[in-house]
Amino acid sequence: MFLSDSPAWTRLEPQSVSGDPAPGLQARVHDPAWLLARQWQLGEFRGEDTGSPVSVQVTWTSTRVDGWRPPGERQPRPLEPPDLLEAAVEAEPRTEPGMRRRFTAGAQFLAVLADAGFTDPALTADVLAACAMNPPGEDPLDEVAGQLWELFGGRIPDAERIAAALDATPAWLPAGAHDAATEWLHWYRGTDEPDCWIGTRLEYAFDLAAGPHLLAAPAFPGGRADWYHFTHLASTPGTSGTTTTAPPVWATPLRFAGMPADRYWQFEDGRVNLGALETRPHDLARLALAEFALVYSQDWLTVPVDVPFGSLTVIDRLAYTTTFGDEYEVDRADEGGRFQLFEVDGLPGLLVPPTAPSVLDGPALEEVGYLRDEIANLAWAVERTVRGPSGQPRNRADETPPPQPAPGGEPDAELDYLLQTPVPGNWIPLVPVRRPDGSLELRKGALGSAPAEPHGVLLRPGQPLTLHDEEIPREGVTVRRVPVLARRADGRYARWIARRVSVGRGEGASRLAFDTTTARDTPTPLTDPS
Repeated sequence: MFLSDSPAWTRLEPQSVSGDPAPGLQARVHDPAWLLARQWQLGEFRGEDTGSPVSVQVTWTSTRVDGWRPPGERQPRPLEPPDLLEAAVEAEPRTEPGMRRRFTAGAQFLAVLADAGFTDPALTADVLAACAMNPPGEDPLDEVAGQLWELFGGRIPDAERIAAALDATPAWLPAGAHDAATEWLHWYRGTDEPDCWIGTRLEYAFDLAAGPHLLAAPAFPGGRADWYHFTHLASTPGTSGTTTTAPPVWATPLRFAGMPADRYWQFEDGRVNLGALETRPHDLARLALAEFALVYSQDWLTVPVDVPFGSLTVIDRLAYTTTFGDEYEVDRADEGGRFQLFEVDGLPGLLVPPTAPSVLDGPALEEVGYLRDEIANLAWAVERTVRGPSGQPRNRADETPPPQPAPGGEPDAELDYLLQTPVPGNWIPLVPVRRPDGSLELRKGALGSAPAEPHGVLLRPGQPLTLHDEEIPREGVTVRRVPVLARRADGRYARWIARRVSVGRGEGASRLAFDTTTARDTPTPLTDPS
């Protein structure tokens, strides 16, 4: 036995008198009966945990997730099994569509009338005359708008004007086409989507209903919803769900990368080197986790349980039978608040939300960068990408920069006074305002007498916008509106526009300054070459 300098480590190495280490490495047991007698003499066979688990009996109750509730509503909205939770929560309220969608929906309206048997060219001419699209506004950066107008202008009606006319039953609509027009109008406008986006926090908030249980997701960042986004809000007496008792199954030892080998000559996984674990004396949590993995890893077993998709499952009973035929019932590990993992906070259950396995995000339709400007002592909301009249995204950095200030009217002056330096039109200031509780919030402000208005949906043109000061860190925040495509369980597609929040690009410099003077450029006088 060799003891190291630290009293916490002990090494055992085999030694041979003859110099051959082979007999020591063989670890022979010459008298197994004697070893069993010694175990019986020391009372090891009288222990309660001498038998190893062999078969496990599990009973659980699964409750289907059947509703969700947006902020501000009292009753949950139904959520059917084919529906996806992300599509319901992240979908935005209907916004002003672009020219491409309006032309496409207008052509679809004519196709619906044709499928209903109304193929009279005079009807198409009447619809086009009453619901023609107006020419697009001047936007030299949106070339697609002009191309769409040249191709479809005067040939395809405007879907927005058709929808507005159908609200009052227009004279050009035949009597028998009312049902087809109503179906088209429902398709074009869709359902009344609630707004779960919390602009002050740059995140979503909603509640989830699973039978008598109500769960809350007060800070959902978007994307895939999982169990750690939810907390238990309330439970009411009612039907809990379906109780299932599975047949006995075999208990399988737990395995993980770098796990110590439980057999004598078994090689351990070399990809994980627990000896090179970087820890310090104050890293108590990491040290405790490493010791737990090394010492007690052989005591953990896994039991497969098939949890239904889109449900809340609670384990009612867990019992196992040992190698000696004894049956024991396992109590919950979280009794007394000692341990809780993969369970909803406040509710002992495993939540599997009805989410898509994967989603496909398209290119950003709109992008806003929230950043800090320490020189100007302001926070800014910078619109980088917005949608043009055609509905296609365009870059606002391509816009014409603001004009430089003209020199003053005094011809002999050496300096020009400047009240405020110009700032690009896509830089929207966020002014700090103190709240009644003493904290700060950032409100959308303006610079000068003719403030720049945002063009996108994120910054809410013409409406107030408020953010909590702590939502914009030093590195900034980037918010994007992206189209999302996913497939439901029944194979149908789900499409919606979601918002994605990511880390920003760091601090910015608007070069905003007040009360400055600039030297006037004095032209050099011409000299007589002679």
